[in-house]
Amino acid sequence: MWIAWAYSLIREGNFRSGEEHGSARWGTRRKGRKFMDPRSASNNIILTKHYGMEMSRARHSRKYDRNRNVLVIGGSGAGKTRGYIEPNIMQMNASYFVTDPKGTTVVNLGWMLEHNGYDVKVFDTIDFSHSAHYNPFAYLHDETDILEFAECFIGNTTGDKEHTGDPFWEKAERLLYVALIGYLVYHCPEEDRSFSGLVTLLSLAKAKEGDEDYMSPLDLLFERVRTGRKYVRTGDAPESYDYGGKGVYGGAQSGWSWVKVGEPVDVDKDFSLLHYKMFKDAAGKTLKSILISCNTRFEPAAIPQVREILSSDEMELDRMGDAGRRIAVFAIMSDARKTYSFLLAIMMWQTMNILCDKALAEHGGSLPTPVTFLFDEFANIGKIPDIESMAAVVRSRNMSISVVLQSIAQLKANYSDETAQTIVDCCDTTLFLGGKSNETNREISEMVGKETVSVLTFNESRGTMSSSTRNWNVVERDLIQAAEVGKMPRDEAIVLIAGTDPLRDAKYDIERHPKWKEVHPGHEGAVCEPYEPGTTKGK
Repeated sequence: MWIAWAYSLIREGNFRSGEEHGSARWGTRRKGRKFMDPRSASNNIILTKHYGMEMSRARHSRKYDRNRNVLVIGGSGAGKTRGYIEPNIMQMNASYFVTDPKGTTVVNLGWMLEHNGYDVKVFDTIDFSHSAHYNPFAYLHDETDILEFAECFIGNTTGDKEHTGDPFWEKAERLLYVALIGYLVYHCPEEDRSFSGLVTLLSLAKAKEGDEDYMSPLDLLFERVRTGRKYVRTGDAPESYDYGGKGVYGGAQSGWSWVKVGEPVDVDKDFSLLHYKMFKDAAGKTLKSILISCNTRFEPAAIPQVREILSSDEMELDRMGDAGRRIAVFAIMSDARKTYSFLLAIMMWQTMNILCDKALAEHGGSLPTPVTFLFDEFANIGKIPDIESMAAVVRSRNMSISVVLQSIAQLKANYSDETAQTIVDCCDTTLFLGGKSNETNREISEMVGKETVSVLTFNESRGTMSSSTRNWNVVERDLIQAAEVGKMPRDEAIVLIAGTDPLRDAKYDIERHPKWKEVHPGHEGAVCEPYEPGTTKGK
């Protein structure tokens, strides 16, 4: 009886034959295409030749709905731009914010976009003479905007954190930037609110060694806000009276006095004045050194041509998600020099923030027009504050982000390991186009998973008592090992979609797209011309 009972337990065990060590398998085309819109090819994000992701479903499907964030990984020449960025712009199913490392994407696709009703905006940090104007200050409306802007600017103009010095200097600079930007936003006319105005204000900040009572021109501006009185020549204004202060311009001077021009302001109630006081208190005897550091940081923005480009705004970043609008913004940056990468990081950060806020404030949480961010060479752009939080919430705002990298190591070099992992986790789809990074190949292998394989071993012993044995066993094996990932044919890609089997497919061929004749001027059958910023439709 006991033997029968034990045997029955064995027979009723939890068996998963063939999956003892892993159940990973390559997905079928039939299952992979369930994530696409079969009725409208243009309503898909293109991934590979046969696979894509539906932009929006008529009916919610918990089984097949995914966020539209895509992590694209591919080494140099793997087809990140031609096989992913450009085909998805050719879909023309959203407004686009595109980083264009060499400035070739807008040349190849700009004609098509304009002739299909898009407003094309180009911000070119390689050749400013071809660039539209962009003024970050046009999008600063409250204290939070100012604080985040200062943080973004400092974060993208500071060198390697491991080689930076005492954080005191950076904190003191931040106080000054916040004070100056606050002064521009709250106390200056709109035409002065720009990087040019900020550089001008900074040039008024001066320090005199050995004279702590010295008041610089910048001190006088903030003193005017605090007291409501302006320092003028005695003969220039009626009803002038002596302020009674000393140390102005180095000492008491005849022919100058203070005249009332407004009401005094409580320091604690004025955002810019409070931060300027905090800066002065913190700076103390180090004021001159802090000002030198500030001027060095602003050196790229002090160039006359750059100041002019940043003096007004033509980008309409806040209109990208409006109903009936189709806007394509191309941000061109050098992939070799990072002098102006801070401007692109600020623009990207502002655009996402503005549109997220606008979706909530004006559109019930979701933008009427979908907005797609295609961040080519994401690791070379700069550092975007709170990008991991942004990636987590954009889906509900009818926005999506495609992070395009050469390797995962690039992402970790620019962000902390935790932030980099969060960005990866917020992308429901990973498109691997091939590469030679060992770390990336290992991670792709791990994402694909392990399978169970059968192993047959044969042993033979020879001698007086020769014998042979055969053993059959099951062991685990990576469905595709890291070395095999690195040896993938250059025309193949791996697609990893959350909650489904991995897919292996041929890369997308841009020449098979229905809009091919409208892009890449010069090929046989092309009806388009090279796009130049500022051209008009039909030219």
